[in-house]
Amino acid sequence: MKNKEKILFIFEGASTEDKFVKKLEQNFLGDRHAIKCVFDAEIYQLYRAIKNEGNFAIDIISLLKERRTENAEVLKDYNRDSFAYIYLFFDYDAHATWADDEKIKEMLLFFNDETNEGKLYISYPMVEAMRHFKDIETFKTLTVKCKRSNCPYIDTCTDKDVCLNEPHYKTFVPTDSRPQLSNINSYTTAVWIELMSAHLCKANYLINDIFKLPTSLISQEDIFSKQLEKYINHKCPQVAVLSAFPFYVLDYFGPSRLMEKLNL
Repeated sequence: MKNKEKILFIFEGASTEDKFVKKLEQNFLGDRHAIKCVFDAEIYQLYRAIKNEGNFAIDIISLLKERRTENAEVLKDYNRDSFAYIYLFFDYDAHATWADDEKIKEMLLFFNDETNEGKLYISYPMVEAMRHFKDIETFKTLTVKCKRSNCPYIDTCTDKDVCLNEPHYKTFVPTDSRPQLSNINSYTTAVWIELMSAHLCKANYLINDIFKLPTSLISQEDIFSKQLEKYINHKCPQVAVLSAFPFYVLDYFGPSRLMEKLNL
């Protein structure tokens, strides 16, 4: 029988994601007895690691142990049945070598249940989206280019050289955000409430054209579908900037309880 107290968080990267989750635990979630591991590669490499002859064949715990010695140590006493819930946090990373929107669709369909294979949450374009914020008005319509050299229109684009020479998103965010948001550890509860509310309102705006806190859960599949429709599948592919973490918190509490947590 699974240990109903055990939760596994799987992060794409080794530092930023863990910092965000630790602060969310302090401000909203409390101690959820979560074990944290790092895949240490983008989502498309995870896809390649678990896809076998046209189907997904996966023992996520064994895979994590094989990838990093740190994971092997953390998970040495655990197998899949040790965890009641598994959550994965990855970036959209459309500029990556093996990036493919069809792969994202497959991954979201496969990792859609935290009590089974796990539930996948995606940040657009990357984890730094959480702190890419100046004020609520500019954030509402904030988008960024997402494919770079993977853009299907690159050969006919008249701005190709300019686009390819733009700063990487990670280096761009600090100069396009409030300076105080660069230090995650300094975020107060008020800052978290503002950021969480902004991302949730923006997702509701993306899906339902209503910029207010959602009154129902928002699926990762719906977010990606609307990103494709409104921003990605256009001649200059972009994404609406959105972090994965607020939607994990929304799923955890539900809309009504989260509004109470946010004091709204």
